[in-house]
Amino acid sequence: MKSMFPHEESRVDSGRFTTNSQSIEYGPWHISYDVSCILPSVCSTKVVCERNDDQFCQFCIYCKQLSIPHFPDMVFPKNILTLTHTSGAKIHFDPLDALKHVASTADAIEVSCSEAWLEARPDASKPKRPFDWTFSTDYKGTLSDNIIVENTDEEINFEILKRKDQILFYHDLTLFEDELHDHGVSKLSVKVRVMPCYWYVLLRYFLRVDNVLVRSYETRMFHMLNTNYVLREFTSKESNAQDLKIPTSQMKEADDVIPFLPVKEKVTHKLIVESETKT
Repeated sequence: MKSMFPHEESRVDSGRFTTNSQSIEYGPWHISYDVSCILPSVCSTKVVCERNDDQFCQFCIYCKQLSIPHFPDMVFPKNILTLTHTSGAKIHFDPLDALKHVASTADAIEVSCSEAWLEARPDASKPKRPFDWTFSTDYKGTLSDNIIVENTDEEINFEILKRKDQILFYHDLTLFEDELHDHGVSKLSVKVRVMPCYWYVLLRYFLRVDNVLVRSYETRMFHMLNTNYVLREFTSKESNAQDLKIPTSQMKEADDVIPFLPVKEKVTHKLIVESETKT
């Protein structure tokens, strides 16, 4: 096994963001994450971006690549988790790809707070394209082409996850978050945990519209060392707030309320890492 001591560095990326990075070599995997600051609300280098020569600031990159008219209040464009296999296979999680899964059509949640949310935006007086103002995303991570996705009945062994083994590498990254103009929360985060015999990732989208709806989309990835595949489990849960027989105070944190939500969908796939990169 390769060195399992985390390596940390700071660098400036092409989007002119200073990021702090940490990584670990784990068998055939290079696992790393980057942490940076919040996406600016306006173009930071207008003269450069107006040249239209592909040297755009992060804000303009988001404007050009996303079809939604507004971004969450807090987007962390360089908070990225990447798992790279020696074969060239790659799994990564980033907020830009996640926001591409937000519907650019009107969301079905029609409540008074949606109007308040829109009015709180700086350009509220301008005509707006309808879109999902809750930023709900069923993003499951981004896979390279040399990963084969197959249906499977095999399930993640959660008993292994409960063992008190040594944690070699861990981090919890927020990809984006919005308080829905003080009417709830919409948040996407990803956690990684590397243990002596496996690595585990939890990507979680959590939505709480106060007194209206609670929703979660969770993607779990589990890989045992010395195997050639990753198990990916996607679970969708949702409930009207009034149907949950728990106090409103217990709906604030995702871990407190998600166990009470009914499952709407559960799908498990086997992500098979090809031994060689296709040419």
